[in-house]
Amino acid sequence: MVDLQVAPIKARVIRIVKLDTCGVPVTGASSSMVVIKGFTETNVSPDYEDGEEFLTKLADGTPCVNQKDPSFLKRAELETHWCILSPDAIGLITGERVLFAGAGVVTGTGVFFGTDPLTNHVSIELWQEVSGYGQCDSSGAQRYVYWAFPNVTNARVNDFTFENGVFDFVTVMETAGASALWIDRNLSTSWLGDETVEAGEHFGFNITTTAPPSVTYGATALA
Repeated sequence: MVDLQVAPIKARVIRIVKLDTCGVPVTGASSSMVVIKGFTETNVSPDYEDGEEFLTKLADGTPCVNQKDPSFLKRAELETHWCILSPDAIGLITGERVLFAGAGVVTGTGVFFGTDPLTNHVSIELWQEVSGYGQCDSSGAQRYVYWAFPNVTNARVNDFTFENGVFDFVTVMETAGASALWIDRNLSTSWLGDETVEAGEHFGFNITTTAPPSVTYGATALA
């Protein structure tokens, strides 16, 4: 078996898609999607539960029972640093109340944060360019590394500072198990080729020649 090896660099855009409580993308009039460039980094921290150890020693100190159960992935934390404040993106991620320019106007102007439980769900997708070896396929098409986090929830806002410097706004989210319906409702098939996302998976990547989506400059509907 031969695999496709590439060297990804940078990150082009993030796409945020509104999900229901079951992790299924919302479509139609109630849907919401944002494609945005205004971030400086996203840090991903997988959180594993160590397997339980069973150790019993004999009277002379040698092991009678020495076994450890397999570890497993509980979730991954996504910490994103934003260099711009996009009310639509922040409201979509956190589920908090977006302020609008006026009655009947759909331009988001701000977000207010309350004390309700953090039950909002979104999916997060990122695209990296491929450089150097393997940058293009045999036809000359640019390759990208597509990353999918199909079910993300429990979004919080980190501490922020007002100072003589660039404002750094940070959101922190956690992955949950994906819905088997996520790929069918999310218009992402082209980035995964003939593959799909299986129920319960938390994140993954795929090498593709399908370009990232265009920036939306605010929320748009998911068809």
